[in-house]
Amino acid sequence: PYVPSKLNHFGPMNWEPFAAPKLSVTGKDGKQVSLENYRGKNVILVFFLGDACVHCVGQLKSLNDRAKEFSALNTVILGVCSQTPQSLRDSAALGQEAITFLSDRNHQNARRFASYDDFEDMELHSTILIDPQGKVRWKRTGGDPFTNIDFLLGEVKRVNAAK
Repeated sequence: PYVPSKLNHFGPMNWEPFAAPKLSVTGKDGKQVSLENYRGKNVILVFFLGDACVHCVGQLKSLNDRAKEFSALNTVILGVCSQTPQSLRDSAALGQEAITFLSDRNHQNARRFASYDDFEDMELHSTILIDPQGKVRWKRTGGDPFTNIDFLLGEVKRVNAAK
């Protein structure tokens, strides 16, 4: 017979959002930034490969184009890559004004968020939704940037409705 209590040692029966790893990155102004700076807001955290990746720039443009919708849902967009703060400031390709661009020079943050492949020694595209309490609600990591902005907006709405 099936006895659910015998499975308790494997973990909870229902998935629960988990606390986001520590984020400690450098802003374009050279100041340290963490998720604590955004406590009380939803955060769309995008790990991207830099301004040389055409696909990443396309994803960021799509997010920027819908930034007012995200903002209306109490959501900020953070773009993190390994470029220096100076190169983020100077980049013509990263001119999206609604996205806060941040530097993760040694991939330490990307590793904490499982957005770096240590075996292949390469960055990965990741889009992560973190709720106002600092819990990861949704994540996609892979070879291509996530570009279904309607889906992402829907997930933010679901998070907001769960409050």
